[in-house]
Amino acid sequence: LYTLQIVEVVLRYDDRVECRLPTCTITFSPPDTMKAPVFVYYELDNFYQNHRKYMKSRDNNQLNGEVKSTSDLADSCSPVVTMEDLGLNMTNLTKDSPANPCGLIARSVFNDSYDLIETSGRPLQIRSDGIAWPSDKEHRFARPKDGQSIQWVDPTNERFINWMRTAALPRFRKLWGRIEEDLVGGKAYTLRIQNNYNVTAFEGKKSFVLSTANAFGGKNMFLAVAYLVVGSFCLVVFALFLVKKYVSPSKFKEIEEKLSSPVD
Repeated sequence: LYTLQIVEVVLRYDDRVECRLPTCTITFSPPDTMKAPVFVYYELDNFYQNHRKYMKSRDNNQLNGEVKSTSDLADSCSPVVTMEDLGLNMTNLTKDSPANPCGLIARSVFNDSYDLIETSGRPLQIRSDGIAWPSDKEHRFARPKDGQSIQWVDPTNERFINWMRTAALPRFRKLWGRIEEDLVGGKAYTLRIQNNYNVTAFEGKKSFVLSTANAFGGKNMFLAVAYLVVGSFCLVVFALFLVKKYVSPSKFKEIEEKLSSPVD
């Protein structure tokens, strides 16, 4: 019941005709009023971030602000070590410059962006601060002094930090932002999407998600069902033992006597 109180909107958009263009819009209405804070996620399906080669392709020291050469990164970040490996052209970096940040995880960072607009034309602010784990922000990601001139993306960006925390399953959600005002149930809103991320290469799906939360996080029916199944199983086992005890009390008495008798 606690989980069912969470209000959620899921809008898959990779399969929409209007979203075959770089920019698309979707109009929707929340089924019920969504009390602030409202969390904004993107969801990817059929993306295996848990692949061993993919997970190893990063350099944690570089992500924490240490400047490294291509030779230093050859083992940890292979096969994405240089700017040429990234496939990016930047005026201040040559193709042989070290990719900073390097690795497959950084190279595949999710880069769609979203704007949420009321029918009146007023845009809703989607904040990107305070969405990453404090331990990640404070101890695992930092920018060197000359970061703007040698890095193709800011590793302290919290959306980037969330992407770098790899998912265990091929279908996952990552927190993209939060809205600090209520969304009214039944009211029309327009979602404007900068549609940059290609999911056809891995036959994937992508969705925009709005969700409220409770003390246990977002909506998770799997956890609720799992608790019910395990609890029911334990109750059935307990009932069977209870019946067995009263149907065949002598056997239980013999077992108790053997357990309580002193060992020679």
